[in-house]
Amino acid sequence: MAFTIDGIVSGFDTSTIIESLLGFQQTQLDTFNARKAEITTQQSAFKGIEAQLLTMQNTLGRLNRSASSVFDVQQAVSSDEDILTAAASSSAANGTYRLTVDQLATAHQIGSQGFDSSSAEIATGEISFKVGDRVEQTITIDENNNTLAGLATTINEELDDVTASVIYDQGADSYRLLLTSKHTGTANEVNVSSNFDVGSGTEPDFSGEPIQAATDALITLGSGAGAITASYSTNQVEGLIENVTLDLTSADPDKPVTIQVSSDSTSAKEAIGDFVNEFNAIMEFIDNQTQYLPDTDQASPLLGNRSVNEIRDELRQVAIDTVPGLEGGANRLAAIGIEINTQGRLQIDSAQLDKAFSGEIEGIEPNEIRNLFGLNGTSNNAGIEFVAGSSRTVAPDSSIEVNITQAAEQASITGEGTLASSVVIDSDNNEFQITLDGVVSETLTLEEGTYTQEELASHLQSTIKNSSELGTRGVQVSVTEGGDLQIVSDKYGNSSKLSSISGPAASALGFTGAESDVGQNVAGEFIIDGVVEAATGNGRVLVGDSDNEYSADLQVSVSLAADQINAGSEGELTVTRGVSGQLDQLVSKFLDTDNGTLKGIDDAFELRLLDIDESIANVEEITESKRAYLVAEFTALESIINELRTTGDFLTQQLSTISSSSDD
Repeated sequence: MAFTIDGIVSGFDTSTIIESLLGFQQTQLDTFNARKAEITTQQSAFKGIEAQLLTMQNTLGRLNRSASSVFDVQQAVSSDEDILTAAASSSAANGTYRLTVDQLATAHQIGSQGFDSSSAEIATGEISFKVGDRVEQTITIDENNNTLAGLATTINEELDDVTASVIYDQGADSYRLLLTSKHTGTANEVNVSSNFDVGSGTEPDFSGEPIQAATDALITLGSGAGAITASYSTNQVEGLIENVTLDLTSADPDKPVTIQVSSDSTSAKEAIGDFVNEFNAIMEFIDNQTQYLPDTDQASPLLGNRSVNEIRDELRQVAIDTVPGLEGGANRLAAIGIEINTQGRLQIDSAQLDKAFSGEIEGIEPNEIRNLFGLNGTSNNAGIEFVAGSSRTVAPDSSIEVNITQAAEQASITGEGTLASSVVIDSDNNEFQITLDGVVSETLTLEEGTYTQEELASHLQSTIKNSSELGTRGVQVSVTEGGDLQIVSDKYGNSSKLSSISGPAASALGFTGAESDVGQNVAGEFIIDGVVEAATGNGRVLVGDSDNEYSADLQVSVSLAADQINAGSEGELTVTRGVSGQLDQLVSKFLDTDNGTLKGIDDAFELRLLDIDESIANVEEITESKRAYLVAEFTALESIINELRTTGDFLTQQLSTISSSSDD
């Protein structure tokens, strides 16, 4: 709290005099605070640039993504969606296909005999339902559900593969229980067996003619003498046209439908447009922070700042330069209609971009456009495929050699007992369990019957595939030349695991129960200009170590088999980094939290602010010391003046007394 004396004795305005004497220090403080405010404003402006760069980096991710890339989108268009619709994955090949849907797949429906009402009582006991080769399920009928409607409710609550409903048969004036398979196709018929309590009531009987026969979908591809007719158990068809899914909605053998599969550039154009908008937003923000307005004689906070000018220039240079390593016409943005205008902004010539994607520009193939943007790689070996990289992956001037020392392998087990030409499966040997990729299946049941070796292999594979515990994990089952069953996991690498089959079915299938195997990861290394860089395998994917100079985070998929591995390199990979890939790398350099450009700029600002705060603290300390000194001096002066005034008053009084005495 400031102490004031305000010339109580002298009448001087001591506070004003002291503040005037301290004016130099206050001028210093004002200068420091103004400089601090200026630096803080500049620091905030760079924070704004950082935010803009982060936003653009997120946008660049769409263009740089290797998996599910916007440049890989395919479309499948049906000429008659009332009959079928189509969807294409990114791997679908362009083409035109003529199809006819001859028949839809239908679900098997069977009905019971008639009852007087839905509440009619039925026999108690057990009733079992089996759909195709799926697991049989059994329900119990007791006094709580021994009506037609009660049985329908129990079926719907407890069964996985069948639905039930009570229907009224008008012709017979009776109520019947309708069972419908949840799965279409002839292989998914509903079979019912029962074990009712004798004399407990009317037993539901489903042995009559089906209400709806199970049918497979039938499709004909082509119309000539060599037309292909195929059948499918569902109305969602996969595999007829590779990487194209067909959804069948109606059948009309006399009405052909044309499916056109082609590239869909919509997503790519949207991603390019978003990138251009974000790039221009950064340029505009930087321009606003570095401009001078002569009309108002106002300068923006970063006018003349060398660091911000370097950031802007580096970003703009990447956008206008030719992409290193790219051959052909599509090696710079301007080639596809994206150019820098006089204001330093990117602008898109939509007509030129459309032509580029449709292959109408000489020297530019549509599939080359992706290379103009993200990180991409091409291999001279079909068994080695570029997958992805990161901002740390460097595109070298020379190609990257890929040296594979170990091919990825799947877990595989082979039975030790040769199968007979026909194998009988019955209730004594139809149950088993299998451990796949570390997950133990529930007890699985083979359908009773007599099988050839190939039929048994197919049925075993299907049964394992339908396991609820194993989920999406799958196997391939085949018969070796020696007549043994061989089970191979669909998965590659050391997470691919198969343990022996256990249970009564094991011996019938030729297994002892001791068989087990673990797959192997791919192994290898990358070589750049003779320098070996380490890599780690994960399944079929080989990944460069994160501290590699060039191949950091580089991922390649290796589908080579063991007999394709030779001494030396198996292939060469040419890696290029397009415009958005280079920008992503540049932005990462700017934003790096340890050694990034913006981190260095912010640290410099913090040091300058710290120096100013220290200077302010020093000046304030000096100011307070001088103020205390001046207050003390003026206090002493007031005291002296007060003493002189007291003495003067005393002398005046004495003189007045002497004068009065003389007059007397």
